[in-house]
Amino acid sequence: MSCSNYGGLTSAPGSVSAVQHISTRALPLWLKVILSLPPRTMFLLLNEEKLLILEKALQNYLPASIKDETNNLVESTLTVFSKDQSSLYHLLMDDNVVNWTTSFTFGGINTSFLELVKDVAACKKFTISIPNSSRVMILEEPEDLRDITPEMTDVASRISCLDPSHAQIVNRNWKYGNDDSGLQFVKSILEKFPSYCVLDETDNPVSWILTYQYGAMGLLYTLPEHRRKGFAKLLVTKMVKVLQNLGQPIYCFIDEENTKSYQLFEKLGFKEAPDIRFSWSWCRPFQK
Repeated sequence: MSCSNYGGLTSAPGSVSAVQHISTRALPLWLKVILSLPPRTMFLLLNEEKLLILEKALQNYLPASIKDETNNLVESTLTVFSKDQSSLYHLLMDDNVVNWTTSFTFGGINTSFLELVKDVAACKKFTISIPNSSRVMILEEPEDLRDITPEMTDVASRISCLDPSHAQIVNRNWKYGNDDSGLQFVKSILEKFPSYCVLDETDNPVSWILTYQYGAMGLLYTLPEHRRKGFAKLLVTKMVKVLQNLGQPIYCFIDEENTKSYQLFEKLGFKEAPDIRFSWSWCRPFQK
C-alpha cells in the first residue's frame, strides 16, 4: 500500500473535509469533536453559528458522533468521527492534525476503520495494539424505563455521588485499571462527569456506575458480596434519569465478552446498535 493514497481512494474536486478540533464553552463537552466529512480541504469551525450547524448535523449520527476533545487524562487521546474512508485517511495522514511524534491512543475508533488505522500507523512507523472491541447499547425511549420500585426505596436512599476519594476502589476493580494511569483516569472522570454509587452502613461504596468522557455509561461494578441485590439495575435507572434531564442520549459501552452486563441492559430496554463497534487502540513509535 502506498502511504500517499489509500486503496486508490481519491477526493472529488472541490470537496471539503472538516473539522480539526473544537473547543468552545457555548456547547457541552460531548460536542467537542473531531469530524471528517468528504475530503479535501480542512477548515476549523470555531464560531458559535457554525458549531450549532454542526451540532444539528451530528445529531443524525448519535451516539457514534459523540467524541471527546483530545486530552491528557493519561496520555494523548485522539478521537475521530468519520463516515468516509478517504476523508479519514487524509485526516490521519496530516501531521498538522495528528501528532505522530509521540505515543497516543485512538479513543473510540469505529472497528470498521481499524484496517485503515493500522495502515496509516505503519506508514508513520508506529505499532498499534488493538484490545477487544466494545458493543454500544442505546436506550431510545428512556421515559419508558420504570422508576425505582417501592421495595427498593430503602436502598435508593443510600444512593450517593462518587467523588475522587473513591477513585482507589473503582480503579482497583476496573478491568483496564489497577495502576497509576488508571487511577488518574478514574479521578478525572469522577471530577467532571456524573457518577453514582450505593453506600453500605459504613458509607463505603459497594456498587457504582460512572460516565465516560464520551457521555456513555460505564465502569458498572458491584462488589461480589453485594451482588444479586438489584444494585446495578438501581444505579442504571438513576443514571438514565440524570442523563435524560441533561438532554444527553442514553447509551453505554459493553465489552463483547461481558454477557451479564449485556443481559442487564437488554432487560432494561437497551438495544444493541448492530453497526457500531468501538475500539481503543494504543499507538507507539517503532522502537529503534
